[in-house]
Amino acid sequence: LAMSSEPAAKKIKLDLSEPDEPLTRNDVIYFQKEALFRKLNLQRTNLESVKTQYELSKKQCNDISIKLGNIMALVVTLARFLIELCETDEEKKVCEQVSEGDETIILQQSDSFIKLLTKYSGLKTTNSIDTSELATNLKNWEKEKTSLINENKQLEEEVEALKEYYQKEIRKYDREDSATVNRIFRKIKEESEEEKKNEITSNDESNGMKKESSSDIKKDNKSTENLGNLEDAQQKLDTEFKITDLQSQIEVLTNTIGSLKDVKSNYENEIKNLKTQLALKVKNEGSQEEVKGLIEKVKHLTNENQILTETNDEFMSRFQQLNHDKEIYTGKLMKEFETAQEALKKHNGSLEKDLVRIRATRDDLLAKMAILEAARSKCDVVEELQSALDIMKKQYENFEKKSTEGSHTSQDALMKELQDLESAFKELSNLTNKKYSEYLNNESVISKLTVEKTKADQKYFAAMRSKDSILIENKNLSKSLSKSNELILQLKESEKLFQQKIENLTKQLELSQNNELRLINSNKTETMKIIELNSQLSNFKKSALQNEEQINKEVSELIDLKSKLQSYETENKTLVLKEQHLVDKCDKLQKSLLSGGGDSSTLAEELENFRSLVYCSLCSKNWKSTAIKTCGHVFCDNCCKGRLASRMRKCPTCNKAFSSNDLLSVHL
Repeated sequence: LAMSSEPAAKKIKLDLSEPDEPLTRNDVIYFQKEALFRKLNLQRTNLESVKTQYELSKKQCNDISIKLGNIMALVVTLARFLIELCETDEEKKVCEQVSEGDETIILQQSDSFIKLLTKYSGLKTTNSIDTSELATNLKNWEKEKTSLINENKQLEEEVEALKEYYQKEIRKYDREDSATVNRIFRKIKEESEEEKKNEITSNDESNGMKKESSSDIKKDNKSTENLGNLEDAQQKLDTEFKITDLQSQIEVLTNTIGSLKDVKSNYENEIKNLKTQLALKVKNEGSQEEVKGLIEKVKHLTNENQILTETNDEFMSRFQQLNHDKEIYTGKLMKEFETAQEALKKHNGSLEKDLVRIRATRDDLLAKMAILEAARSKCDVVEELQSALDIMKKQYENFEKKSTEGSHTSQDALMKELQDLESAFKELSNLTNKKYSEYLNNESVISKLTVEKTKADQKYFAAMRSKDSILIENKNLSKSLSKSNELILQLKESEKLFQQKIENLTKQLELSQNNELRLINSNKTETMKIIELNSQLSNFKKSALQNEEQINKEVSELIDLKSKLQSYETENKTLVLKEQHLVDKCDKLQKSLLSGGGDSSTLAEELENFRSLVYCSLCSKNWKSTAIKTCGHVFCDNCCKGRLASRMRKCPTCNKAFSSNDLLSVHL
């Protein structure tokens, strides 16, 4: 955890040598790193410039795409307008292809579409602007186009040059920031300065020697008196020359002032004449009335356009109101239908509930009735058996009474009969008991069967109830289906009515659309007329401006020519004066030289010294223009390049080696 909380270790800096010491390997590595960083900085600046250019081009592209879209929409509307006016199928096909809005098709069909526009535009040569004016305008526009293209090329070249310049400046600043580069160039500068100092000292010594030798010769040949006289004469000549120079300058200035006054008066007169000419032109020309008529036409067309737009808005508002009423009516019908359907469903549900309740109570009552009927049949059988037993007992008692009342003679017979009767009675009782037991068994079976029968009846009744409910549901569903069919028929009838209304509305809409199209077409024609009128206005204005510009250009050219003439005249006068002044100077110098006699040698020596300082020591023809960095000697450019071309890469005075990179241009 302690290790992870510590920050990352920094890279160890390179141990660079001191500026006085020679360069080491670390210095070279550091220099390479700086060069890489400079290159990265240059790439960053290039990337930023490219990004800015990309953003600008993107904005321009968006503007162009918007303008192109507007132009394409205008072309499509024109094509749709021309479809109705076309006479042949080929023309209609061309208009339909253009009205689709595909850029490639529009470019392909551009020539034929322009022909159609010129054919059906209704413009005649008599009503249109003269072709000569159009030709002149076209020529002027072409001239402007060529001038703008040339200006664009020049601006692009300037931008590229500025870009290169700023890149070089950035590179220069980056190189100036690096310590190693400054260190290297400092050493080179110090070495070159030391060499120059050494050369200067050597030249001073040689010049000193020459001066000493020449002074010795002069001391031998001339005396000190002649030198004093020469100095006095030279001072006098200098003062005379200065006076003459000042006089000539004063004359030149007076001449220029006079010429400027003349120019001023000429300019004032020309301005007055131009003002009078312009006033006469404005009075004579009747272009203002035409402009007023065109403005009135434009106003009239704009008013008609406003009226047409208002009628279009009224038709659109009516159509929207009809659509709104239709939606409200359909919504009301749907709400009524839904409410009636919900009420029927609720009533149907309540009736079904009542029917189920009634059926359940009926089934319960029927089951109770069946049980009661079964119990009643059992009681009747028992009562009948008891009544039969009572009758038998009564008969037996009657028989006993009769037997007691009869004679004893018939007792035996009676006893036998009684025994027979008893046995018969026993048999009967046994039979009755058996039958009774069988009957009871049968009753139990019957009761069980009745119970099962009641259960089966209940199930049957339940099934019947379900069947009845299903039948009732089917009936209800059939009723609801019939009602829904009736409603569907009603809705279909209402739909038919709606369709009829919609058809009527669509017809009205088509009529309104046709009216709108007519209005739009008329609007377009009016707009085209307005555009044409505006173009005519602009052409008139442009022609007027061009005429004014031509007049201004001609006036400016006249003024420039006059100013140039006057400047040439003034220059001629100044040159004549200078010539006179120089002739006077030459005469005076000749006189001074003739009067001085032997002093011409000093002037010749001075001239020779001047020539040796100014002209190249190798060819003695050209001026000194290039210096060698290694030694500091100066020669002409042709001699230096000739020595490099002939592989003689050593200075002719000190024999130090040099290359093409060591040459430096010098302006004396």
